[in-house]
Amino acid sequence: MAALDKTKKPMPVAFYPLLALTLIAIGLSIYRLAVGLGPTTNMSDYSPWGIWITVDLFLIPVAGAAFTLSLISYFFGREHYHKAVRPAVLAGFLGYVIVGVLLFLDVGRWPQFYNIFVPGFINVHSFLEEISLCVALYTIILLIEVAPIFLEKWNIKTPIRWIKRSIYVIAGAGIVLSALHQSSLGSMFLIMSHRLHPLWWTPALPVLFFLQAGYAGLGTTAIVITLIWKAKKMPVDRVLLRRIGQAMAINLLLYLAVKAGDWLGAGEIPLLLRPDAFGWLAWFEIFIGIFVPLAILLSKLISHSAGPFWAGVFALIGVFINRLVITWIGLALPSPHPYTPHWIEIMITIGMIAGGFLVYGMVVRHFRLFPDRQEAYPTN
Repeated sequence: MAALDKTKKPMPVAFYPLLALTLIAIGLSIYRLAVGLGPTTNMSDYSPWGIWITVDLFLIPVAGAAFTLSLISYFFGREHYHKAVRPAVLAGFLGYVIVGVLLFLDVGRWPQFYNIFVPGFINVHSFLEEISLCVALYTIILLIEVAPIFLEKWNIKTPIRWIKRSIYVIAGAGIVLSALHQSSLGSMFLIMSHRLHPLWWTPALPVLFFLQAGYAGLGTTAIVITLIWKAKKMPVDRVLLRRIGQAMAINLLLYLAVKAGDWLGAGEIPLLLRPDAFGWLAWFEIFIGIFVPLAILLSKLISHSAGPFWAGVFALIGVFINRLVITWIGLALPSPHPYTPHWIEIMITIGMIAGGFLVYGMVVRHFRLFPDRQEAYPTN
């Protein structure tokens, strides 16, 4: 096992702002639980979903880095990807933790949150129930997958050995659970054909959500491993980045094909040509989130370390715009009480994301995210 870096280094400048935002979010979250949703959010009977749902539905495909890299590395037999599995799984785990916290804050009767796990209260006809169970179980699986990162620090070998020997079962269960709830997120909106704007509503939503998780997860992986290599002054593996970029391009092309095919089949092209806000927004989403990343990944820039990184950034911007429209803007109806996020909602959201960056940065600083070559695959 490679020696752990125990040298003392000055704390990064970003540490203190991130810590301050995280502590503010924790304090406001306690206040929200104490006084209820009314004084702390602008949600209402007209707008029962707010910015927390938007962020949740954005972070879940971003956290798809974990299942995407596990699938490619363990089950597609692409060993070269394995060095990116740990950073991807850690990003996925922290993403799901933030999702779980925001979902908990979004529950009106939060002391009864455990009812989703009680057999007598489980609604077998609810996509939200299925998503809640899958997210909870998958978070536990991700915790098991990231455990060796921390157990190695204290040289606790027995659990690491068990996890390595069972990694195909653990990762396989995680991939199944992730695939289920990634697509089920899209299924939730199938019943909203009367309300969601037709440029975004389609029977293919489950497929589109699943494909988004694929390229968003790969984009996230390209971003985090590039930042880690730069921060720790490690040599950049251009071959790995190029392969991640190629896989991302395939997912983007599949997504574009399904999206364009749906618009053509449903006769919605005229809606794209209307000079209204939704038409322009749809073009902006496709241009920023699909065309720009593909232009990078299908060019010589894919062989440059910055190519897959920026393709991932633009792809994630596109996913955020898509989830923002589907969960909020595209559902909006004329109302005497239009929804705009309360400042407490915004600060909690910013603080939770800051906390994710803070924890990730501290793990990168003090633990080993890239395994040695001989430790890449479990031993029998």
